[in-house]
Amino acid sequence: MKTNYNRWLILAATIIVNICIGAQYAWSVFALPLAKHFGWSGTTLALAFTITFATGPIVMICGGLLQDRKGAKFNIVLGGILWSLGMFFTGFVSSPEALYLTFSVIAGVGAGIVYSGNVANTNKFFPDKRGLAVGLAAAGYGSGAMIFAPLASSLIISYGVLTTFKILGVSFLIIIMLCSLIIKGAPAGYKPDGWVPPVTAAKPGGNDKNWKQMVQDPLWYVMACMFAIAALAGLMILAHASPIGQTMFKLEPQVAAFYVSIIALFNMAGRVGFGFISDKVGRSNTVALMFGISACALFLLTNTTSSVMFGFAAGLVGACFGGAQAVFPSFVAENYGTKNIGVNYGVTFVAFGIAAYFGPMIAANVAKASNGIYTQAFYIAMILNIIGVALTLIYKFLEKRGKSTTTNVAR
Repeated sequence: MKTNYNRWLILAATIIVNICIGAQYAWSVFALPLAKHFGWSGTTLALAFTITFATGPIVMICGGLLQDRKGAKFNIVLGGILWSLGMFFTGFVSSPEALYLTFSVIAGVGAGIVYSGNVANTNKFFPDKRGLAVGLAAAGYGSGAMIFAPLASSLIISYGVLTTFKILGVSFLIIIMLCSLIIKGAPAGYKPDGWVPPVTAAKPGGNDKNWKQMVQDPLWYVMACMFAIAALAGLMILAHASPIGQTMFKLEPQVAAFYVSIIALFNMAGRVGFGFISDKVGRSNTVALMFGISACALFLLTNTTSSVMFGFAAGLVGACFGGAQAVFPSFVAENYGTKNIGVNYGVTFVAFGIAAYFGPMIAANVAKASNGIYTQAFYIAMILNIIGVALTLIYKFLEKRGKSTTTNVAR
């Protein structure tokens, strides 16, 4: 199909937009200043992060419907406005309820609408390099914290936490609207010039299933459980990275913010690296590798007092979390097609929402019961990652059996 689309330019604009909404992951930098300003507890503030991501499945499904019907540009404009306004109005809050409404709901819904459109559009534009391209787009989302954590920390010191939200909200609106002028939706059945789909890319029984057909597949439930586990440890670390650094490793706030940026850098690298690896060795093999690395990193995190090792271990967990954001959209696309990828990935994102609820809250409650020590939470996440390795083996067994059954029926 010959087109005038410059898909790499569109991808570059997509990455910039995702960097803006990825500022969600810098939440831990805002948490302690808000606690000091208002006297709110750690669990009260952790709930803001939890609500943001726990509502993700509903937002992703709605955003997927919008993307499938209206196109990626519509998602970016609508979601970008909501995200920016939510951040701006967070600068006026005076109660936890107001914080939940502005940051967790308005901004969170906006970010989800933007991200669902960007993920689906990138999948459609890059059928030949799906893991790499989605990984790059996801890397933009993950790098938001790396870029905005130190910036926000400096702004907070200079202007206060509430004014910082206002400044960021206005800045995000300008950047996202400019990028929306470049981004276009992929046409139906888009194929890059010279690319021929491999025969093995076709799923037995046909691609392009809708969400109702998808949830009738037992393989989807195994994949969803894998997604939940892959996300839980990362969300646990990302939601509490700055407090963990300050309470367990005695870091100063700005140093802790620097470590948040390091973790975000690993997160970004994991999205690109594991996305690329998954194109080469397969999605399930890559997920198994991520589970193994994350389990080892969590074990290291529970057995070190070194701030450097904290940054390294937490970074590895962040990298594996980032890899999941790159691999699972491609997982869904390869199993159930790209025609309904917006909604299908939104439904699969329910698994992420479950992790978003339990991950940060488990860590917050463990810290509250242990005087700021998160060790038991790390052990829980480590055990779940070991279970995740077993799930990848079950997935491969069921996938192989399904292909054998289809081949026998065809004969």
